[in-house]
Amino acid sequence: MREGTLEWYKKIFSEILKDDMTQYQNQIDSWQLLLNMKQDLGFEDKEIRDYAMKISQYTHKMADYVAGQTGSGKFNDLYYKLLLLEAQNYQVDSGLLYLEKNRVPKERFYEPRREVFIKHQIIQSLQDLMDDKLDIFALSVPPGCGKSTLEDFFLSLVGGWFPNDFNLSSAHSSILTRSLYDGVLEIINDPVEYTWHEIFPNVKLTGTNAKETTVNLERNGRFKTWTFRSIDGSLTGATRCNRFLTADDLVSGIEEALNKSRLETLWTKVVNDLRSRRLEGCKEIYIATRWSVHDPIGKLQQLYEGNPKARFIAVPALNEDGESNFMFAVNGFSKKYFMDAKESMDDLSFKCLYQQQPIEREGLLFPTDELRRFFFNREQVPEKQTEFIIMPERTPDAIWAVCDTKDTGADFESLPIAYQFGEDFFIPDVVFDDTTDYDTLDMKSANILIRHNPHKIRFESNSAGGRVAHNVQKLIDGKCRAQIEPERTQANKETKILVNSDWIKKHCIFLDPSLYTPKSDYGLFMENVVTYTVKVKPPHDDGPDSLAMLAEYVARPVQKPTTIINSPI
Repeated sequence: MREGTLEWYKKIFSEILKDDMTQYQNQIDSWQLLLNMKQDLGFEDKEIRDYAMKISQYTHKMADYVAGQTGSGKFNDLYYKLLLLEAQNYQVDSGLLYLEKNRVPKERFYEPRREVFIKHQIIQSLQDLMDDKLDIFALSVPPGCGKSTLEDFFLSLVGGWFPNDFNLSSAHSSILTRSLYDGVLEIINDPVEYTWHEIFPNVKLTGTNAKETTVNLERNGRFKTWTFRSIDGSLTGATRCNRFLTADDLVSGIEEALNKSRLETLWTKVVNDLRSRRLEGCKEIYIATRWSVHDPIGKLQQLYEGNPKARFIAVPALNEDGESNFMFAVNGFSKKYFMDAKESMDDLSFKCLYQQQPIEREGLLFPTDELRRFFFNREQVPEKQTEFIIMPERTPDAIWAVCDTKDTGADFESLPIAYQFGEDFFIPDVVFDDTTDYDTLDMKSANILIRHNPHKIRFESNSAGGRVAHNVQKLIDGKCRAQIEPERTQANKETKILVNSDWIKKHCIFLDPSLYTPKSDYGLFMENVVTYTVKVKPPHDDGPDSLAMLAEYVARPVQKPTTIINSPI
């Protein structure tokens, strides 16, 4: 057997590994033999590299084990030398660990999350992309669990490994793509926190463009190492991607997820604008919260069903036993955290945001694509939109206000304002708030009434409603033309909402989603409305209930006085 061949190295490694690998000398021998092997054979050949990485990883695990047992610095130093060798040779886990070598352990991103990420096959899937075992990887995890930061870390490694290739990253908004751009740049430009330049000492940053959100390494070609561009941004001609295409949360929120036509439009953009940027051999990563079976990941699952080179992983917040899947070593999420989140939102939203169970449209009483929408003026209408409703500029026939008042607990106070024009009721403003600061909430309700000065105002007077109506009336006295009419209702809420649902869909017109943010009162109100289902009892029905109140108020605007009559018997 000739010295220096792969077979020779395998024989020598076999002899070393048969000995006690907790001994420092054996670990050093393994490390030095790996360096000699790299010099003699190089690691460009996949068979040689895979074998070398297998040996290195076993050795670094033994060095880490002994360092942990003894506190010896020499074993720790050797551990990081082996990690560096692996990081420089396309090993994802090792690269992610080495990037934060110099950071204070409690401030590290990857190491405290590593066990969870490995358990759920996330890191292995990234490695399989690198090893050409996968072409497509889609990941769905709850918000805040590190998926976007992991994308930044991985992309920074990809750029160092392949500085002359080009990658494209997209998302639903330019805010998110800018965050990814900033994240990659921080890893490259901060030598105190990150060791990117130790892993890639010969790779130079040659250009950045904050306006175009591009970063370039090595060459100065037309296409940059990284281009970050929203799905609605200009993609055609902006770049190509021959190494990685990544997409982070392409669906903007629950309203888009519940509108099948908007999801079809989004998928058209993914196919025509995003995926068309790929060159042959380009790998794809999709990271998202699963909102709908019709979202991009759902479409890809259908398209690549049975394809062994496409992998789809969805990790719910709570496992089958109701325990947290994301108890990281530092800043983890407990079962209590997720259960608190569950209590604060409707069941459908929790299933999507946290359990990664896409929404089915069956049972939804107010599907978002069945609701009418309006703009205040023509300038707000997107250029290519041909069908739209503009709120009339003339004086409305009447302005209505109804309030489903907040009781104690986690329910919401819902107070929509409706401008009537003929048989249409435009809803431009709403209070939708679950705060327990009742004085602040009363003032907020008074302010919306003063702002719109409705002709007719009705407050539910059940339980706490009488108190709310009384307090708000004092705040609006002399500032509104109408008095609050308290109304005690005996009707079953679910029945009231169901029987008035047709009227709501025919006569109520809501703001176009482009005119409000998801976390505003209006956004929370619309989320509550469009996710209301008759299949299960939702924890909060305040939005739909207030609209049902409006329907009944319009039908019977005058309260009938109670009349006592003599019995005919």
